[in-house]
Amino acid sequence: MEKKSYTYGMKLTGMLLHSFFTIILTVSVFLIGALIGKSILSFSDIGTDDFLSSGYYLKCMEKKCSDLSDYLHLMHKKDWRNAEEEKRYLQYTNQFKQEDTNFCYWYKAGGVWYTNQPDTAEGQTFDTQTILMEAKTMGDYLLYDMESKEFGTDIRGLEGYFFDTYNKEMYWPLENVILVIGVDTQLSAKDDLYDAKAEYEKLHPWIKVSIAGMLVSLAGWILSLVYLTLAAGHREGEEQIHLNLVDRIKTEILIAGFILLVSELMMFTSRMWSNQWEVSGVLVASGTVSFIIDALFMIFYLSMVRRLKAEVVWESSLVCWLGKGLEKTFRERTVTTRILFAFAVHLLVCFVLAMGAFYYKNAFAFLFLFLFSGAEAYILLRGGVEKYQIMKGVERITQGNLSAKIETEELHGDNRMLADAVNNIGAGLLNAVDDNTRNERMKADLITNVSHDIKTPLTSIINYVNLIKREQIENERVRNYIQILDEKSQRLKQLTEDLVEASRVSSGNVKLDMQKIDIVELVYQTGGEFNEKFEDKELTIVTRLPKQGVFIRADGRHLYRVIENLYNNVAKYALEKTRVYVDVSAEDASVFFSIKNVSERSLAIENGSVEDLTERFIRGDTSRTTEGSGLGLSIAKNLTHLMGGRFGVSADGDLFKATIVFPVYEERWEASDDKSSDIRYGRGAD
Repeated sequence: MEKKSYTYGMKLTGMLLHSFFTIILTVSVFLIGALIGKSILSFSDIGTDDFLSSGYYLKCMEKKCSDLSDYLHLMHKKDWRNAEEEKRYLQYTNQFKQEDTNFCYWYKAGGVWYTNQPDTAEGQTFDTQTILMEAKTMGDYLLYDMESKEFGTDIRGLEGYFFDTYNKEMYWPLENVILVIGVDTQLSAKDDLYDAKAEYEKLHPWIKVSIAGMLVSLAGWILSLVYLTLAAGHREGEEQIHLNLVDRIKTEILIAGFILLVSELMMFTSRMWSNQWEVSGVLVASGTVSFIIDALFMIFYLSMVRRLKAEVVWESSLVCWLGKGLEKTFRERTVTTRILFAFAVHLLVCFVLAMGAFYYKNAFAFLFLFLFSGAEAYILLRGGVEKYQIMKGVERITQGNLSAKIETEELHGDNRMLADAVNNIGAGLLNAVDDNTRNERMKADLITNVSHDIKTPLTSIINYVNLIKREQIENERVRNYIQILDEKSQRLKQLTEDLVEASRVSSGNVKLDMQKIDIVELVYQTGGEFNEKFEDKELTIVTRLPKQGVFIRADGRHLYRVIENLYNNVAKYALEKTRVYVDVSAEDASVFFSIKNVSERSLAIENGSVEDLTERFIRGDTSRTTEGSGLGLSIAKNLTHLMGGRFGVSADGDLFKATIVFPVYEERWEASDDKSSDIRYGRGAD
């Protein structure tokens, strides 16, 4: 199954979308809750936009009737009202005595009428039917006549309020009282009913928006969470699950911290919800709190997902950590027993001396405590300094100074033993490096000497073959034999010369004449010399060279040999009737030369690593049926390094690419070029 790619940008987009959907979902839910709490959203009249037909209007009327009942009850108590009741009475008086109101009432109790109509007076005689007709002309009305046992209203739902909640929310006598209420449905007066209508018309359109937002954001929240769950722990170019800093926190601590923080935020949310907030304030507060809770949830949830994918939930737990610590302590009890014993002695001595110094006020105990603490501080500081000295010694050895030694005269105990072990390791590495260097030098000398020994008889063979070729030999078969001897002897001569040169280059025994070289011109020259060879294999050269010269600092003769070897490599191993790409470019103070060709043989199959091709005697043709010696790329690589450049090869399937890189020539090198001629570069000069 193909592995999906989860880029950083995609995961970041998923996180942002998840946070966005969380905020929208929370705001929508809180908005719906606020609308339901204010009775603006009632499932019985969810489709209506008329305030007077809504449940919100019924809620307002129920509240007005309850307040009126309480007001009339307090009015009858008169001087018997306590301080709290007096405060409520004054508030009700301001509410029901105002002249500019849409809510009118007439109430008769004990034969006395009470009203809030400005053109009438309390106590005067009213006719119930006349008052009822006046109330009906206002728009909405209510008749509660317990003298004639009549009840009527055109306010939908208000009758249930009067009789279903009689003993719970209001006090209305069932005998000898009359209540008539009239409501101006035009709401011409700017009272609390007028404000309620304005609020209803402002908030009611948000019902559909909030429901749609809740459904869409819920779907988006689930989808984004699924994507983040799948993407958690994956990175481009990495097969294994990637764990971050949060995943290093112990599992139990992460769970406890998440529960604690979320609990506090939920308690804050409940307190916020219990207060009387404006709807806009509820939305802002809920969106902010939901964003914080979602961020904490995602940190916790994705960390747990990554742990499950990496199968480290148990390994990263506090119980496992403590268990491994105890196991390790018991396993290394030789060391841990000594440390625990020293710690126990430390606690005991400090406790005894502290008791004597601070409880019994003993001056000698205080002095001994001070001296004991100072001695411990000295031992700790000395151990820290000694460990630092050992670390510096190890650092010098890791930097290549294998002869570096750590002074052990001032070290003590385990630190001295550790320093001696490090010194022994350094000495062993130094001996191994010296042996390896000596072996490499002996190999190079052996190759050089054997090559020289072969060269002398080979020269004689070549000379005698040339003499035989001058003779008039009529036998065709003999002439073919002589031709084969000539070709093989010339190949052996070339191989011997390459071997001597490879040995000399690898050992650094090369004289360099570093000059200002135009690499573009050199490539043109080398390419022209190989036109005939490339035409024989029907190879097409595709060059991309700068129009102006590109200069580097190198030895012209050896640089030519490097490029020549690369062209030769193409001529020998490129697939016939293919293209060869040659490229020269200058980027970021560096000059790049590259040559690419399609290999005749599969490099991916016949070589474990393409870098092996730059080693001596390694060839792309593992059957070794071609005329190559396996030294060309090795010589090119070593010469490039000696001249201060970089050499690299790569393969993509059967496409082979060789690249050399040199710094761009700088004018400050001109003075040094006159002094650098005929310099012998030793091994590792690059």
